[in-house]
Amino acid sequence: MKIDELLDKYFEGETSCEEERWLRRFFTEEQVPEHLQVYRPLFLYLNQETTSIAGPKEKQKKLPSGKSSRFYRISYTISGVAAGLLLLLGAAKIIFPLSGTPENYVVIDGKRYTDEKLVEAKALEALQNASFTDEDLSNLLFQH
Repeated sequence: MKIDELLDKYFEGETSCEEERWLRRFFTEEQVPEHLQVYRPLFLYLNQETTSIAGPKEKQKKLPSGKSSRFYRISYTISGVAAGLLLLLGAAKIIFPLSGTPENYVVIDGKRYTDEKLVEAKALEALQNASFTDEDLSNLLFQH
């Protein structure tokens, strides 16, 4: 297979792992033709990344010791329990509100009223004071 066809296949995402290894080797080890020099930095970078990932065992990160993994396991457990308790407290607050004050109230002249009968009487009184006659309405609406 020609290198140009293999590159087209690579950029279409249709190459196998072996073909991609061959492309990386081609661009790092062999003399690359002039018209393919533009792809060389890409494959040099990819080759560098694959060799650093699959490097020697000394460079690989060591697994955490038993103490630190035990610490993480305990902290995850405690945080899970705390989250569950907060969820239960939130649900209890919604179902059983702690406040004993009535939810509905009216403020009239800076005072808070919760008695429904008193509020109704004050509202009717305010409506009677604010009522207009037909003559008042026509004067307000059609006054020029």
